[in-house]
Amino acid sequence: MKLRDFSVTSNKITELSCCEVFVFGSNLKGYHGGGAARVAMEKFGAEWGVGVGPTGQCYAIPTMQGDVETIEPYVNRFLEYAKTHQNNRFLVTRIGCGIAGFDDMYIAPLFEEAVNIPNIALPKTWWDIIGKECGVWRTSPSYSDFPKVWTLKTLNKYTTLHKYEIGAGVKTFLPDLKVRYIKGRGEFGYAKFGDFFFDRNQMYVWETDDKYAEEHNDAVVREVFHDECKGRGYVCQRIYAGVQTNFRDINGEIIYTGDVIKVQEKNDNTPQYLALGAMCDADGSGFYGFILDNNSWLLTDCLREQASITRIGTVYYQIGKNELARDVNERVMDFNLAIESAEDHAVRVLMTKYTPNFDQERWKYQGLEILGVEEFDWR
Repeated sequence: MKLRDFSVTSNKITELSCCEVFVFGSNLKGYHGGGAARVAMEKFGAEWGVGVGPTGQCYAIPTMQGDVETIEPYVNRFLEYAKTHQNNRFLVTRIGCGIAGFDDMYIAPLFEEAVNIPNIALPKTWWDIIGKECGVWRTSPSYSDFPKVWTLKTLNKYTTLHKYEIGAGVKTFLPDLKVRYIKGRGEFGYAKFGDFFFDRNQMYVWETDDKYAEEHNDAVVREVFHDECKGRGYVCQRIYAGVQTNFRDINGEIIYTGDVIKVQEKNDNTPQYLALGAMCDADGSGFYGFILDNNSWLLTDCLREQASITRIGTVYYQIGKNELARDVNERVMDFNLAIESAEDHAVRVLMTKYTPNFDQERWKYQGLEILGVEEFDWR
């Protein structure tokens, strides 16, 4: 599937999705006789006699009443309108650069503020002009704009806050973050923020390969985004399985919450096997660490004490096939706080290496080892 760039207005618009609005240049009397104005009236419901503001599935910006300075107030009014209608995607055409006769170099800078409004699409030439002539570009937000620690709760919160960008595939305003999910037995998948969302405690991932077409859940797309999200991909139900941290183990591998880690403390020959969780306050502050009975061992403290940490598996064994999104900490504490014999603990550690896995019986995991089956590709 070829993905569409939702930040750029197509040169030829023949249809609109449910949430899209066609933005065209008009005259104050609303006489839509030619150019994009005529297209707006004939195809997208713009009303004759309405020359300013929303009309049909369109938005009219007057461009025929004078010089560029007379257009600017109407552009500013439109920008404010777009900010307050965040579920709509506004496809701005080259207003004023057709029948009105203005050059793109003079009209594009009027839309400079659009770099900070994710639901506005502009012609590609205008983005180029705004970047080169005005010196502003759509840039990623700073790290401080988002939580330092991510949990299922914060993921739910921020995917809801950025619902428009996720549905439209506009990644500019999103955090640089990756989550892990379960595709099937022995198969993890990974998705960047913007390529997944949650609905009713269920995780959904945008897949782009056409082999997932039959899995696509169109009903969820329309319910969550109030749009068809054409060209975005296929929405497939998945099981959430942890979030990327900014830590690496002794082999340089990125650590995820839900990983089971062999911890070898300095001057101690007896390793511990602990699962990594996360604790986060409402303001996004918190820590990644090993959650224990009545305390936690922060991963930063572990590294500061020069303990050796090695990923050996994950807590995603004995999974329910229709499991809803579950806080990783629940599985982490099940692993870390289990009261069991040394033999049972060894079996549990073994199970972490054959993940993700839906088998409920422990002997099946032991059987994989006896048969010489290599660890699943949980990395």
